[in-house]
Amino acid sequence: MCSAEIGNQPSNGEPAGTQGYAYPIEAIQIKVILKNAQDAPARGDAFKDRAQEPPTVSYRSHVSNVGWTSAVTNGNTSGFINSRNAIEALTPGVTWYGHGGSISSRAHVSGIGWQNWSSGTIGTTGQSRSIEAVQFRLNGEITDVYDIWYRVYASELGGWLGWASNGTPAGSTAKGAAVQGIQILLVEKGGSAPGDTATHFIGATDILSGSSLCLNGKSLGSLRGKSILLGSESGSSEPLTSLSISFENQEISGSIGYSGCFEFGGWSDVVSDGAALNSKNDGRALKAVRLTLTGDLSNAYDVWYRCFDSKKGWLGWTCNGADAGATISGSFLTAVEVRIVSKGSNAPGVTDSAFVSDTSTDSPHVVYQAHSANRGWSPSVLDGQNAGTTGKSLSLQALNVSLSGVDDDSLIEARAHVANIGWQEWRSAGYVGTVGQGLAIQALKLRLNGSLANQYDIYYRVHSAGYGWLGWAKNGDSAGTTGLNIQIEAVQIKLVAKGGNPGASSAPAFISVPALTLQAHVATLGWMNPVGNGGVAGTTGRSLAIEALKLSVSSSVSGGIEYSAHVQDVGWQGWTSNGNVAGTVGRAKRIEALKIRLTGDLSNYFDIWYRAYCQDFGWLDWTSNGQPAGTSRIGCRVESVQVKIVPKGAGAPGATGRPFTDQPLLPADMMGMLNRANRYSSNTNWLIMVDRQACRLGVFRGQRGSWSYAQYWTCSTGAPSTPTPTGEYTVTGKGYSFGHGYTCYYYTQFYGDYLFHSIPYYQGTFNPMDSRMGMHISQGCVRLPIDRAKWIWDNVSLATKVVIY
Repeated sequence: MCSAEIGNQPSNGEPAGTQGYAYPIEAIQIKVILKNAQDAPARGDAFKDRAQEPPTVSYRSHVSNVGWTSAVTNGNTSGFINSRNAIEALTPGVTWYGHGGSISSRAHVSGIGWQNWSSGTIGTTGQSRSIEAVQFRLNGEITDVYDIWYRVYASELGGWLGWASNGTPAGSTAKGAAVQGIQILLVEKGGSAPGDTATHFIGATDILSGSSLCLNGKSLGSLRGKSILLGSESGSSEPLTSLSISFENQEISGSIGYSGCFEFGGWSDVVSDGAALNSKNDGRALKAVRLTLTGDLSNAYDVWYRCFDSKKGWLGWTCNGADAGATISGSFLTAVEVRIVSKGSNAPGVTDSAFVSDTSTDSPHVVYQAHSANRGWSPSVLDGQNAGTTGKSLSLQALNVSLSGVDDDSLIEARAHVANIGWQEWRSAGYVGTVGQGLAIQALKLRLNGSLANQYDIYYRVHSAGYGWLGWAKNGDSAGTTGLNIQIEAVQIKLVAKGGNPGASSAPAFISVPALTLQAHVATLGWMNPVGNGGVAGTTGRSLAIEALKLSVSSSVSGGIEYSAHVQDVGWQGWTSNGNVAGTVGRAKRIEALKIRLTGDLSNYFDIWYRAYCQDFGWLDWTSNGQPAGTSRIGCRVESVQVKIVPKGAGAPGATGRPFTDQPLLPADMMGMLNRANRYSSNTNWLIMVDRQACRLGVFRGQRGSWSYAQYWTCSTGAPSTPTPTGEYTVTGKGYSFGHGYTCYYYTQFYGDYLFHSIPYYQGTFNPMDSRMGMHISQGCVRLPIDRAKWIWDNVSLATKVVIY
């Protein structure tokens, strides 16, 4: 026995129990009896399948001053019909076990109008807006078996209105009459209405609703009525790119379908009932349309429409699927007017020239359209005209291009080199480049495909930032730049009969980064491996002079490279070029400075920047285009060179304050000590140098070949009778003080009893006994003011090398 009582016994394999109710079986009886026995148990309804039950429609309302009410089902009333409390929102649903189906609905809301169709809640909450009318329709399998019927109660309209079904409106519009109650039920397909169907809706029915978009996706608003004007007929109007048309308050079943003829695409597929004709921001301007009605709508109405063309103005009216518009090169639609009239009624106006085909440009020509930064899509242009902008620093980001005036399968293929992407694939439909990503097109390739390629060449040139108009490319060659991060800002395209000339231009059509080769001959190392653009030739930190240089360049742009070296004991050499040697080889003469410049067209489109790493100075700043880099008159070797070729006017790779000098970095005594220091290594990153004759002490930080001053002080060294020893030593110990009859503080030991220490003070005090500096007066130690002796004591590590000379 099941939790719900089931009828009499089944037999011989028939099902017993339930399905779809989740009722457990609690007991079971089985009998075996003779065939056709007289005492066989009576048979009856032993099995119950929930899938055989009809569907249930449920719904609940959100009522003003009340909130959400409990759900009701199958024709019961939701809301409060004996009050003035309006229904503000409604959630319907349908349950049909074992089958598919759902409900879509929408509401006409006070202050808002018709909402979009929804599979969930319709209306609003928390806004004090009442529902004034509703529409419901079934979806899926259930539509084959059932109709959905519904009616509303509106006290201001006299109470219950008539029953409506399957998407027709129930309620009212433009009356301000709130709905207080609603009933919904399902009736088997084709069954009778649940009651009176008269006056189910008060307001205009079968109203057109439409909206439109212009070139860059900007909405031109929406309109409703038996006649609607989509777009604008003013002279400054932008091209239409999309339409959406549907019926509201629809009583007669059917749909409105529409398709468009687009520049760069031809006729589109048909869409219907509010779908966007073109949902992409692809720049395609609308040139013609077709509108049709289906179902019972086509028996009740004619749909008439006419177009406003940017060149022809208003064209004639046409109807029911005929073409309307103009396929004129360079023109586009800015408005479409649509009107619904009773079947067989007269046309709304003149019907002549509803569709115009341009015969003045039957010869082949190119139509193209630019998408620019900050501006979006611009209207298309024809052969040789500018697409894009100049003088505004706005990058070209996408390009549509197509052929017109051809009657075969000839077409144009295009590809773009895009910033951060590179070369895209060839395309014959849709735009090249990108939209909405802020990426500039840097180069283009175009080519003809089909029989037209035997009669015409396709020429094209681009306006590149910083360069202006480049030369003409043709038939798949590159136009623009790559590797330079230079944006295209405008383009011109034209067809030229085979062997013809597109026009004079001395500029190159395509510019890429020149290939630079730089090679240095370094003392003791010889010729090193060459480096490319931006590479460093030579060494750093090894105190090795560059003695010779060779440079060369290769490019699609005509021109070359020249360079000159300032050589030890020689001075400036003459200019040499293209792989020849500047400097000397085998003479052990250092290069001290250099100059480099580009020649020919290369110098018009590129700057060459360079800098030198010089002895004592390290990297000097950048200079360019033939100016000197390095030093002269101070005997400093160039140890490394870095060279970069960049687009003209692109700016220096770094600081430009001091690329060349003839003034020493340090006073002569300091420079001499530094030069001597760079010959030595130390077991730590410290080095102490003492010039005992000059009474100067230098503390250095770094390593051999690249020491730099940490301190440079005057000191006192040994008297002639007790000289400070010369040689190389090591810091071996430290102490706070020593002395008998005097006290010296903060000593650092470097050789036996030889120390760095403070001046002598009276014993146990800080009263100076002898504070003279810069003199030969000590017992052989190196004396310093107490603060400087302490600095060495605090900072310089044990095992640091000490050199005294």
